[in-house]
Amino acid sequence: MKLEKLLEGIKVKNDIDKYSDIEIHCISACSQDDLTNGMFFCYSGSHNCYDMAKMAVKNGAVAIVCDKIYDLNVVQILVDDVRQSMATVAKNFYDTSDVKVIGITGTNGKTTTSFIIAQILQDAGYKVGVIGTNGIFYANSFLPAKLTTPDAIDLHEIFSIMKKGGVDYIVMEVSAHAIALKKVWGIKFVCKILTNVTWDHLDYFKTLDEYKKVKLSFFDNSSDLMIVNADDEIGQKIIQKFDSAISYGINSPSDCFCIDVSKEGNSFVMNICDNVLNVKTHLYGLFNVYNCMAGATCCYFLGVSVDQIHKSLQTLHEAHGRFNIIKFDNKKIIIDFAHTPQGLENVLKTAQKLTDGKLICVFGCGGDRDKSKRKIMGEIAERLTDFCYITSDNPRFENPESIIDEIAQGFTGNSYIKEKNREKAIQLAINSLKSGDTLIICGKGAEKYIDIKGEKIPYSDFDTVNKILGKG
Repeated sequence: MKLEKLLEGIKVKNDIDKYSDIEIHCISACSQDDLTNGMFFCYSGSHNCYDMAKMAVKNGAVAIVCDKIYDLNVVQILVDDVRQSMATVAKNFYDTSDVKVIGITGTNGKTTTSFIIAQILQDAGYKVGVIGTNGIFYANSFLPAKLTTPDAIDLHEIFSIMKKGGVDYIVMEVSAHAIALKKVWGIKFVCKILTNVTWDHLDYFKTLDEYKKVKLSFFDNSSDLMIVNADDEIGQKIIQKFDSAISYGINSPSDCFCIDVSKEGNSFVMNICDNVLNVKTHLYGLFNVYNCMAGATCCYFLGVSVDQIHKSLQTLHEAHGRFNIIKFDNKKIIIDFAHTPQGLENVLKTAQKLTDGKLICVFGCGGDRDKSKRKIMGEIAERLTDFCYITSDNPRFENPESIIDEIAQGFTGNSYIKEKNREKAIQLAINSLKSGDTLIICGKGAEKYIDIKGEKIPYSDFDTVNKILGKG
């Protein structure tokens, strides 16, 4: 693609007109890639920008997008924001301006909401692609996810592949990091959804207010279809800012609301713009009632019939690693991804309602992440369970025993055991179960590894449970 075409929509600060006919064959932000006749995006990071630019030129780059000019014999395109420019160039390079994308942001509920929307749309006859924490799905294809939201170049390449594969709608999770790093810059979403904003990622955003502002910035255009949780503080701010915002909720006046919610959360009466549905799903928990409202409202405003939405809600199945229930010998094991204070509280409260005996929990906290939530999660676990096994959950470069000790600071009594070996902790917890008891294993969900000192060691909570129960 010619350089001039590639740079459409970008404000270039230097004169590069004489280079407009240069052909660009590839684009990358990795200086170690084969960049023959390619364009390299040089943004600041953990490495020296000048060194990266030199490496890119050595590997064949004929153009560099940068925010300062370097002493290099190559076309240099000077811009204010390299990441933002990269997102625009990626859209131009892969010709993805016309894809129909549904973006879901929020602390909790993104994955399940994306699967709800995908199922409703598929049941309505559309071809759907999904991009998120659990991976990348389209047609009969699956790719593992490196990040909740891929980097801009990878993201638009995925869009292009799905577009060529005949996908009608792409449903994607939009993380706070993706918004802050301009990964989704320039995408014209057919619908933007807010699930909720609670405590998370304070290792990166430093304060909860900064994190909230980033989430809020995703909703910055009154022309977008916005569907937001009216029971959430940020959702209320969006509603107050944009008259066009569509709301859903239980405790606030909303365009979509639910009443008569069962204690298990799997049956309720939903009202979507005066269309009343009596719903019974396979999903448990009040948090999933919200996810159902978000998904149903999105599909309703995209033109799916109320009858079809109702049928689909009746046959929904939980996303892998999201409150998956395994029953045996009048006991239950629940596997969930909950890794934030609010997420942990939500799933434990739901598990309580499904438990006749004692509620046991296995959980940990990730290393090299927000440390301030560890004690809080310990407090929540002690308050809502009968006993806990505190264990490892992606310790990364931290000492797992130190992380466990910080979680234990939230306990005032002795209703816990420390066991850094996650598989052993689960074994101990299962062995302790009696008839009527429930074990909930939190933090990893569908993940297939444990991250220890930079190495992703194969591991799965599902495989561990099945092995212990003699099913694996």
